[in-house]
Amino acid sequence: HTPVGTPRGVLVLCTSTADAQTTTVTYGGVNVNPLSGSPVLVSGELGSVDVSFLGSGLPTGARTVSVTFFTNSAQKRCAAETFTAGGNTEIIDSDGTIDSTAQANPSVTLSLGGRTSAASITLYSGQDDVSGITPLSSWTSRLENDFGTDTAGWYTYNTVASSDVTAGWTQTTNDAGAVAVAVSEVVTT
Repeated sequence: HTPVGTPRGVLVLCTSTADAQTTTVTYGGVNVNPLSGSPVLVSGELGSVDVSFLGSGLPTGARTVSVTFFTNSAQKRCAAETFTAGGNTEIIDSDGTIDSTAQANPSVTLSLGGRTSAASITLYSGQDDVSGITPLSSWTSRLENDFGTDTAGWYTYNTVASSDVTAGWTQTTNDAGAVAVAVSEVVTT
């Protein structure tokens, strides 16, 4: 992963076609810890979403992102997203409550508490091709993956904002799982 500027935070967002939870995630050899509420193990088609975060002590420059999984029997894909800021970063809100065997257009609200934050979501969907999933308005698809009988998406909110953000995607009724996060610079007092 090659960050823009000096990285002050990193999210490693993984999706798989089974219960393929991460056991170790590192960024440039530094441990990246799983978020509370992660992984989301999706019922029905056994997909999973696993997100880890590190908000301080990141090495600079191009770095290797390494992910080890509990099982190797599933298809998996991960993405890394780094953040620049004046200082260390922290998770303002995280929501992993999307886990359903029959949901159309799933979404959650990230509470930013008036703090200027960046927002991301990674998702698993039972849709059988990527044309069946679309980010909500004001979100950009950074990556979509077609696993054959299901799909995954990695989306970022277009605006660094301080108002609450609705995170989600459009799909027909199907299996769904996701973790949405908001990241902000640590406020020092």
